[in-house]
Formats: sequence, C-alpha cells, structure tokens
Amino acid sequence: MSGAIKGMGGCYNLNSSQQMRAIELSLPFIQQAIDILDLSNISTTQPLIIADFGSSHGLNSMYAMKLIIESIQKLKNEQRSFLIVHNDLSTNDWTILFDLLNKDGNYYGLANGRSFYEQCLPSNSLFIGYSSTSLHWLSCKPYNVSNHCVYQWNINNQFDEFKHQAYVDYSRFLEHRSNELILGGVLILCIHCRNDKGLNGNEIVHQLLYKCAKSLPLTEQELLDYTIPVYYRTYSECIDQDLFKKFSLKLITSDLCEIRTDILTRLQQGKISLDEFAKDRTQFVRSWSEPSLRQALEMNNYRTEKDIQTLLDQFWNMYEREVKELSNQFDTSSPRAYLILQKN
Repeated sequence: MSGAIKGMGGCYNLNSSQQMRAIELSLPFIQQAIDILDLSNISTTQPLIIADFGSSHGLNSMYAMKLIIESIQKLKNEQRSFLIVHNDLSTNDWTILFDLLNKDGNYYGLANGRSFYEQCLPSNSLFIGYSSTSLHWLSCKPYNVSNHCVYQWNINNQFDEFKHQAYVDYSRFLEHRSNELILGGVLILCIHCRNDKGLNGNEIVHQLLYKCAKSLPLTEQELLDYTIPVYYRTYSECIDQDLFKKFSLKLITSDLCEIRTDILTRLQQGKISLDEFAKDRTQFVRSWSEPSLRQALEMNNYRTEKDIQTLLDQFWNMYEREVKELSNQFDTSSPRAYLILQKN
C-alpha cells in the first residue's frame, strides 16, 4: 500500500465554503442528537468532552463546535464547561488552528494530531463525536491508478480494493469512536458520498485534475504516484447496520442531502466575472487536492523544492484556464450522507 494522506492545503480556511455549507445543513442532526443525549447523571462540574474528527485548519471546525455548544445550552438549559478536541493528522497546519483558537477564546480547545482511523481519546470519555466531509479520505492508497488520479476512472473498472479499504477504514473509525464514547454518547457524521445516480459532484474536477497533470513534464512514476486517496461510498455503504451492531452503535436517523453552491448562478447573472469564477473554483480544489500532487512530486527525491513549486504553479494556472473553458459543466451538486449514531 502507498503512504498515508497529508493534511489540507494552506489556503483551506479561505476556500472551504462548500464544506461549511455541509456543516450548516448538519444543524438539525446536531439538535436531534443532543435531544437524545442524557446528561442527568453527569455531574455539573464535569466538563463535557466534544471532538471534531477531521478539523483541518479550524475555521469550519470551530463553527461546528459552537453550533453543538449553543445547542446544548439551549436544548438542555445547561451552562456546563466544555472541552473541545480538534482532531486531524499530525501533518495538519496546526499553527493556523491555534491562532484561531487563541483569537476566539469562546471555549477550551485542544489539538489531537492523530489519524481518526486510530483511537484518539481515552475510552468512555467522549460525549459527542462529530465529523463532516472527512470520511471519504482513505487512510492510504490501495494502489496507484494507472490511467487517472481517482479510482472511479480506472480504465479496468477495478474498484474492489478501494471499496475494501473504505470498508476497513469505516470499520476502524466506528470501532474507535465507540470505544471513546460514553454509554449513551452520540456520533454525528456527514459523509461525502455518491447519490443514486452514482455521482459524487466532483466528476468534472477529477477529469481536469488528471488532464492538467498529464500536461506537466512529469516522469511516468510521478504521474502514476498521483493517485488521490479518496473513496465516495454509496448511501447504503454509509448505513452499514452490521458494523453499527458490531460496535454497539444504534442508528438514530439518517438522510441523503445534496449541497449546491450559487457561484455558477452568480456568474450567469453577471454578479461575478468569469475570471472570478475560475479563480474561486480553482482555489477551492487546490485547498484539498494539492497535497496529493505535491506528495507525488516529492516521493522519489527527484526534484528540488523550487522545481516542485514551479510545477504546482503551472498546474494551477492550467487548471484555471480549463475552468474558464468549461464553466457551464460546474453546475453540479455534492451529495452528503448524514447520520446520528448512539452508543448503547
């Protein structure tokens, strides 16, 4: 298997409005999860531990955590103290998150630099677990796709290893969260998945990423190494009752929602220019996909940092030009599976 994934790109906080929208749509699920959370036997002097798994650079994560805190205070009429754990990979840019936490100061926040496919907290310590738009990232690449950068475009339709890795990762995630949760604790998930047409909303993005990569002067090995470690589950793969039962988790509710942005409409209405549209769509994709390309360029110690940065700049300039040419193809929606699980 290939190496583990890296953290998000440095511009993630400024270019993750679509991920923020997914969090906003999770509010009814947050409220429902808190409604079934029984705090009556918990001392009022005991802080409630809440964790966000996959918090990246913190802007969206802090927003989600505040939604949870505010919902507890409103629905439970509680004025307890809270300890928030922001979890992400050790390679995450934690300085950005720490700066935000220190400037905000609305709650006590800690960082946990560990893969969420491992146990991250002590057993029976977690009251609420939350994760949004993170579980489509795999712990590793099962193999390099030979004709593309994303598994679904494999010319031989050999998806089984990616599907299996996604199953193993999901199983590990649920097992460790179950260990961490207190009895009656809740887990709120938002998973980027495929809709009933088999689409994940990033099809045009994936095609352009690989087209631009092929246009760069990459070695054959570098192009092969450029495989993004993602898998978009079907809705039914997200609602795996056998796994839930295995790890003492009860499914409270679930739903499939489509997330849309209005940026193409704003372009068509003349509210933004084509240049602004292309820059926005490019920066959005760059914020989460560049680490995979950078990793492919770094793996074989073939290039200097200056050479790598030059290639990355060329890549994104090409990508932005492609977006301008194909702007109408960006009228897509992005499906998310929302789940509430409770440990029993």
